[in-house]
Amino acid sequence: MSVTSPSGPTGVPAPAIPTVRNRPISKMGVTITTMMAMISMIMTSTMVNVAIPDIMGAYGIGQDRAHWMATGFLAAMTVSMLLNAWLMGKFGPRLVFLGGVGLFVIACLAGFVAASFEGVVVARVFQGLCAGIIQPLSMSTVFLVYSPEERGKAMGWFGMGVVFGPTIGPVLGGIIVDEIAWRWVFPAPIPIMALSALLGWLYLPGRDANTPKPRLNVVSLLLISAATVLFLNGITQGQREGWTSESAALMLFGSMAALATFIFRELGSDNPLINLRLFSIKAYTASAIVAFIFGAGMFGTLFLTPVMVQTVQGFTATKAGMMLLPGGIVAMCVFPIAGRLSQRFPPTVTITSGLFVFGVSCWLLAGAELAAAFWWLAFLVALGRIGLGVVIPALNLGAMSALPRELVPAGSGALNFIRMTGAAIGVNALAILIDDRIASHGQILSETQAPNNPATSALLETLRDRLAPLGLPEDVEGGVSLSYLRALIDLKAQEQAFHDGFIAMTFAFAAGMLATVLLLRRKSDP
Repeated sequence: MSVTSPSGPTGVPAPAIPTVRNRPISKMGVTITTMMAMISMIMTSTMVNVAIPDIMGAYGIGQDRAHWMATGFLAAMTVSMLLNAWLMGKFGPRLVFLGGVGLFVIACLAGFVAASFEGVVVARVFQGLCAGIIQPLSMSTVFLVYSPEERGKAMGWFGMGVVFGPTIGPVLGGIIVDEIAWRWVFPAPIPIMALSALLGWLYLPGRDANTPKPRLNVVSLLLISAATVLFLNGITQGQREGWTSESAALMLFGSMAALATFIFRELGSDNPLINLRLFSIKAYTASAIVAFIFGAGMFGTLFLTPVMVQTVQGFTATKAGMMLLPGGIVAMCVFPIAGRLSQRFPPTVTITSGLFVFGVSCWLLAGAELAAAFWWLAFLVALGRIGLGVVIPALNLGAMSALPRELVPAGSGALNFIRMTGAAIGVNALAILIDDRIASHGQILSETQAPNNPATSALLETLRDRLAPLGLPEDVEGGVSLSYLRALIDLKAQEQAFHDGFIAMTFAFAAGMLATVLLLRRKSDP
C-alpha cells in the first residue's frame, strides 16, 4: 500500500512514497515504531510530575517556579508542532524521526547532569521540542498508511499511546524517585528511544526525491513563539507582582501584539506556518476549538493529581504513580472500543459523553479530603480515563476525516498545536490558581483560629494533654501545639486550593461539552 508524503506548509500535494527501501510499507511496523517513541516522550512529561516535590526540595523553590518544568515542556512542545509539515516535506519521515529521537536523548542526559533548576527547565524545554515534532509525525504517518475504513481503529491505537504514556509515566517515575533518585527520571527512557531509532531506520519511509522542498516561515515561527512565551510569563508575573504591574502588562500586551502580527502575516503569506485553508472547513475548526479545551483539561488533571496526592494525602512518589496505573489499564481497554464507536456514532455524541464522564471525575476529585482512601482516588482517576479514552479517537477522526488528503499532515500539526496550546495555558493557569488559593485559604483559615473558637480550643487542649506525659515546660507545650496547628492550617489550605483546581477543570469540561453541542451538531463537508 502506498502512502502520500507530507505536504509543505502551503498544502501542495506531494508525490506518493510507495515503498521503504524497495519493500512495501508495513502498517504494523510504522505504528509500533512511531508509537513507541511517542509514548516514551509523553511518558517523560509525567515522570517528572511525580518528582516535582523532590525537585522543589532539592533546589529550594516553590510551586510558583516549579510548574515551569511542566509548562516549559508543554510550551516548547506546542511551538515545535508547527514545524511538522516543513520538516516532513524537507527531510522525510525517517530523518525527522531519527533527528528528534537523537536530540531527545541528549536532552535527557542534560537534565540528568543539570546543576541548577534553570538547567533542568532548559532540558525539559528541549525534551518538549522533540516531543512536539514526533507526536504529529506519528499521527499523520499512522493515519495515512491505513485505508479509510481502518482509520477509526488506527486513531484508537494512536489515542491509546497519547493516554498510556502519561499514565504509565508516574508509576515508573515514582519507583525511580523512591528507590534511586529523582535525577534518574531523565535518562530512564533512553533504552526505549534507542530501540525506536533502530526500528525507525528499518520501517519509516524516507523523503521522496521528486517532492519540492518547502520553505520555513521563520518570521511567523518567531512571532507565535514570542506570543506563547510572553503570555505564559505574563500571567505568571501578574499573579506574582499584581495584574497592574508594569512587567505583567508589557508581557501580555507584547503577547497580543505578536499574535495579531502573526495572524496578519499568515493571512497574506504564500508560505504560511499554519495553513489557513484548514479553518475554512467548519468541522475541522469546531474540532480545533474542542481540542483546545480538552488539552487544558487533560494535561491540567495530569499535573494536579500526582502533586495533590503527595502534598495533601501524603502519598510517596511510588504510591502516587501506582494510583494512576488502574487508569492506564482502563484506557487501554477503552481505546480500541472507542475507535470503533467513533465510526458508528456522530462526534457530538461520543465527544460530549466522554467530556461528561471526565467532568464527573474532576468534580468528585474536588471532594477528596485528607483521609481519602487510595482505591477511591484510583477509581476517580480511572473514571476520568474512560472519558478521555472516548474523546480522543472521535476528536482526531472527526478533524482528520474532514480534510482533503493533501492537508492531513498540516492538519495533524495544527490540531496537535492547538491541543497543546490549551495544555500549556491550562497547566500554567492551574499552577497560578493553586498558588493564589493556597494563600487565600490560608489567610481565611488563620483568621478563624481565635481563642473563642471551640474547635481550635479543643484541639489545643487535646495536644497539651498528649504532650503532658513528656514533662515539657508549659510554654514549650504551647509552642509545639501552635506549630502543629499552623502546619494543619497550611495543609488544609493546600487541600482546598487543589479542590478549587479540580472544580475549575470541571467547568472547563462543561465548556467543552457546550462547544461540542453548538459547533459539531451538524456535519460539515470540506
